[in-house]
Amino acid sequence: MTSDERIQRQAEDVLELLKVKGYKFTPQRRAVIGALIEANRPLSVKEMVDRLRESYPDMSADTVYRNLKVLCDLGVVSLISQQGKEGARYELDGRPHHHHLVCVTCGKSVCLPYCPMQERAEEMARREDFHVLGHTFEIFGYCRDCQREESSS
Repeated sequence: MTSDERIQRQAEDVLELLKVKGYKFTPQRRAVIGALIEANRPLSVKEMVDRLRESYPDMSADTVYRNLKVLCDLGVVSLISQQGKEGARYELDGRPHHHHLVCVTCGKSVCLPYCPMQERAEEMARREDFHVLGHTFEIFGYCRDCQREESSS
């Protein structure tokens, strides 16, 4: 499957969910979803606005925030972290279960390809007779670039 086909398929899946939930698939929502699909990594609102500026010069950060709220409420998009100077980062849901390393200086987020908590979470749930719906796990620290900047100043 090509990148364009993947983007189209993910956009169609989101469109279907929005229709079922009674929301319109506006050009702004399509643009926000497209930016997240194309990036294939968590983005800040500033990064989304910067990516969309060429095609949507009038799209404001407020518009992006409003659309992200709807998409988060529907479970289409996940809020990753509010660390770093650019604040929260968002990514499309529906990817395989994973977690993140998050830089507290720049907000860069790196996806971990596995869940370091899965066995422990299952063990705790069994012990407490708790039905787990899901979990998140973020490790905060300094990325390589921010470590270099700190040591050179």
